[in-house]
Amino acid sequence: AREQRVIELGKESPRVLVCTDCLSEGINLQQDFDAVMHYDLSWNPTRHEQREGRVDRFGQERKIVRTLTYYGIDNQIDGIVLDVLLRKHKKIRSSLGISVPVPADTNAVVEAIFEGLLLRERAGSQQDLLPGLDEYLQGDLKKIHAEWDRAGDREKRSRTMFSHEGIQARVDEVAKELNAARAAVGSHTDVTRFTAEAVSAYGGIILPRRHEFELDLSDAPLALRDVLGVHDKPKLNVAFDLPTSGDTVYLSRTHPIVEGLASYVLTSALDDSEDAIARRCGAIRTDAVGRRTTLLLLRYRFHLRVIQGSTERELLAEDSEIIGFRGSPQNAEWISAQEVEALLSASPCENIPGELRSAFVRRVIDGYDAIKEQLNARARARGEALLDAHRRVRTAARWKGVRYSVHPELPPDVLGIYVYLPPTGKGVNGAD
Repeated sequence: AREQRVIELGKESPRVLVCTDCLSEGINLQQDFDAVMHYDLSWNPTRHEQREGRVDRFGQERKIVRTLTYYGIDNQIDGIVLDVLLRKHKKIRSSLGISVPVPADTNAVVEAIFEGLLLRERAGSQQDLLPGLDEYLQGDLKKIHAEWDRAGDREKRSRTMFSHEGIQARVDEVAKELNAARAAVGSHTDVTRFTAEAVSAYGGIILPRRHEFELDLSDAPLALRDVLGVHDKPKLNVAFDLPTSGDTVYLSRTHPIVEGLASYVLTSALDDSEDAIARRCGAIRTDAVGRRTTLLLLRYRFHLRVIQGSTERELLAEDSEIIGFRGSPQNAEWISAQEVEALLSASPCENIPGELRSAFVRRVIDGYDAIKEQLNARARARGEALLDAHRRVRTAARWKGVRYSVHPELPPDVLGIYVYLPPTGKGVNGAD
């Protein structure tokens, strides 16, 4: 609901968004806003940075993001908060280059603020306050500042230690996990290709416009427009990479339009609906293969058991993988992940009669028992890889005293069967 309201406001010009700290986390505002005004002072200075971080973040196309703090010079509480917290916070940040949260709890900070407020009231004015300033600093405020300084020193030593000893020693391990995560979720290029192909297949239009695209879903099925929530505005300017400009919508892989489109394609394929553009099985003839090659879309399920001391937790993890083999299931010659990846973008070169398509898929189904053990072995290997990844991450985080075990649910689910046949005349009619 919050995201939808922000999207609606982004269509207006000029626009001003007034909100509480409910939007200080989890909402991106950099596309439609370029300034932040703090109309109240939080006792926690990191709150101000969280607010500013909604606008001053990756994807902000403006060179300058303006931030203002609105406070009353004759408001004693504002003055105390400004003196006690914000200026101290800014000083530490300027010295270290990072933010160090207030180490004291809420009650201690509030007591310090009200102690300073009462002392100011007794002093009567800013000028009269100066002689009693030392007395004021002997109370809770001095303790908070001293503890805050110690926290800043600890953070400084910690950053020095980790930058030289911790991260450098594990940079390869971190890179390995990062690359694996990137490969799993895909890049903006994958999102662009999927969106363009799916929109075109459903009767929509997507036209390139320099670094952006014009998306027109006016002729797309009504059910699809319902899922995507674009009834009122079927025409949009979109982009698949940052930064964007003006009223252009940035379509990341988690954007509601991309998620809705993927969900619609998958659901219609599983339901075998009439307007489905994807299928759980099929066969094509293509120049990309010289022998019959089959790709299988597998879904793995794992029971992950985590034991720490006397506490034991069991988690359910799911994963998917596309694997492939040449020839028949009885004489399967398994191919590499790189070859599988290449076949995902293969194009058909001639038509195949429906009966023949069904016959080739049926051969794979009938030969399932011949490859069942290989599929189970892949599931076990995937489980071991999952276990190794958990161990590497926990070791890098210095989390000790934790034991793991992974048990795959066998056999894995076969969600898709896709047969690639060589063109007519190559091979033995594409049979082997």
